[in-house]
Amino acid sequence: MRIKDILQKFESTHQLLVHPEVLSESYIPPRLLFREKEIEDITKHAASFLFQGININVIIYGEPGVGKTVAVRQLEQDYNDLAREKNINSRAIYISVKDLTHRNALLALARELGVSGLHGGMSTADVYDKLLEFLRTSNMRYLFIMDEIDKMRKKEGDLDGLIYSLTRINERAGKVAVSNFFVTNNAVTLERLSAPTFSSLSPVLVYFRNYDAEELYAILKDRVEQAFVPGAVDDAAIRLLAALIRRQSRDLRWAFMVLREAATLGEDKITEKTIWAAIDRVERSVIEQIIMNLDTDALLLLHALAAMSIEKKEVSSSELYLRYRDIANALDWDYRTMKHVINYIGAKLESEGLLTRRVVSRGRYGRTHMFQLQEDPFLVKNITTQVIQQKLHQKPEIS
Repeated sequence: MRIKDILQKFESTHQLLVHPEVLSESYIPPRLLFREKEIEDITKHAASFLFQGININVIIYGEPGVGKTVAVRQLEQDYNDLAREKNINSRAIYISVKDLTHRNALLALARELGVSGLHGGMSTADVYDKLLEFLRTSNMRYLFIMDEIDKMRKKEGDLDGLIYSLTRINERAGKVAVSNFFVTNNAVTLERLSAPTFSSLSPVLVYFRNYDAEELYAILKDRVEQAFVPGAVDDAAIRLLAALIRRQSRDLRWAFMVLREAATLGEDKITEKTIWAAIDRVERSVIEQIIMNLDTDALLLLHALAAMSIEKKEVSSSELYLRYRDIANALDWDYRTMKHVINYIGAKLESEGLLTRRVVSRGRYGRTHMFQLQEDPFLVKNITTQVIQQKLHQKPEIS
């Protein structure tokens, strides 16, 4: 395709999608539809802290894409606006702790507060001491909103340590200095906390339920009306996306991504056919990005699982390891031990959402892991084949 053709293609995209920011993850709508109860629940606890200095630790939980992050970002904005209007010395601070360690989460928080004397070589204890010193001398009260705590870097004790250290601040500062709101996609996160941490947390739980099909349709229609020119998207296409979210356990972020991709396909109008074409491109693009960032051993293991998953739904750890080893030998690649492959590399691929593992008891023969691929095996096999060939600079027959 010539450059001129590509430029004209994006010109037609602009003609349909006039406000792409409305479909971005960072967009905060002025009103969050169908979340009145949940917003009232979290806001009343924030109000107790803002006006009365009553600190309450809140856990906000629910599946991805149900409005938790948008709700707490709205809370942050409105809390700070009202505090300024009323001349109240209080401030809400939002931090996403995704992929952060305990130390780095505290460091991000301290930097957002404007704590002085910070540097990259500080230990967790040093950062925490600096944070405490700042809060002891500050005349402000802070509402800490820590999002995506379930996606902290998987390092032993980090989640537990972060929650414990934040919930003990008031006691150690000798005054009510902070209130903590923690946001998670999974309430099972709480089960991983130690008894002392859970006792210190003593949380109030606020659950964000899933949207039903009609609510999803209304939200999508509202965003489409803001983002696209009138009549650019068929109503049937919107209903299809809403139905797919429910049927395929997707979320609104995925639907917005599909709509953005649909706008680039050069169609005069976005129909159900356009949506299906956009989904194919989005699915391949997302999976490709994840797979391209995997190391070689993870690629070989994933390729082995994809090849085997074409014929069977679940694969045992021993079967999977033998196929991985055969592929490694065919490529003249030094394979890793079974323990490392199954326990470490398998866990890494599971954290990326590419597969799931479950432990099955074999009686006197012990236990084994059963692996199940979470994506289309033909697609994964094709992508891993291409990426392996690129990385190893050869074109072997990989089965």
